Amino acid sequence: MKNLILIVITLCSFSVFGQTQLNGTWNTGEDNTKIEISESESLITGTIKSSDNPKAQIGKVILRDLKEEGNNWKGKIFAAKKQKWYEAVITPKGNRLEIEISVGFFSKTIEWTKI
Repeated sequence: MKNLILIVITLCSFSVFGQTQLNGTWNTGEDNTKIEISESESLITGTIKSSDNPKAQIGKVILRDLKEEGNNWKGKIFAAKKQKWYEAVITPKGNRLEIEISVGFFSKTIEWTKI
């Protein structure tokens, strides 16, 4: 009986850890823009779900190549104003994401909030 309980607990823990902390809808804090982060075929991407910015392209991928490294995620983020992809480190902190964007020697940190 103890072995059966241990097996059930182990299997349940795998399904809980299968979901990333990044999955969900996030508010960028700019122009009421919402980003949907999801996983499909082991690839995690973030797409624009909605925005009050008329230039925003709904459905456009703005996060890609995300890979977990310890407590952080590394990947690329698209900067619409510059029309370029930049390296990014994403740190989940409860219902917030801290995103550090690196450009050469410079970096900027932005924060998204989970909806």
